[in-house]
Amino acid sequence: MPFIGLTGNFGMGKTTVLKMFKNLGAYTINADSLVSGLLRKPAIINKLAKILGREILTKRAGKTSLDKKRIAGIIFNNPQKRILIEKTIHPEVIKTAKGIKNEITAVKPSAIIIFEIPLLFESHCENIFDGIIVVYCRKRTAVRRLLKKGFSKDEITKRFRAQIPVSEKKTSADFLINNNSTLNDLRLRVQAVSKKLKIK
Repeated sequence: MPFIGLTGNFGMGKTTVLKMFKNLGAYTINADSLVSGLLRKPAIINKLAKILGREILTKRAGKTSLDKKRIAGIIFNNPQKRILIEKTIHPEVIKTAKGIKNEITAVKPSAIIIFEIPLLFESHCENIFDGIIVVYCRKRTAVRRLLKKGFSKDEITKRFRAQIPVSEKKTSADFLINNNSTLNDLRLRVQAVSKKLKIK
């Protein structure tokens, strides 16, 4: 029942790789999806409002929710607040992921589960995994992809600064997936790792 962490830096193709593993038969968990669910919980909304101020709140049809763009604007300009937010959210993300993992393995003990978590090393949760995959590419390649997606150069720079350099992450990986080339090349590299993990 391997529990594998999948990480890499902003714009390097983690989510694409996760989808490929899913297509090959792995069970997958996406941290960003878990965060989206957590950000709808009143208790989390209140905690974040205390840290960032009530200007991050928005009301629609009488329901209070979070303005995610405003939150991003604050935390990527204020490292101290970003750290406080991460300390609030990440334990909940890990707890939720472990719960999903337990549900899967209760039904299929031999399941191989891959958890995509961008801040795996930043949140110091390496020890919960049986192995770690790092997806990487040249920084200029990641920047080009992100610009095409509509991110500004300023946003990209701030997000890169908030992460440990991918060169450091690579030294702690059990598996490396190079995403500098084509989608087909990436698929072949994912298949090679899949065989090593014995995903069926």
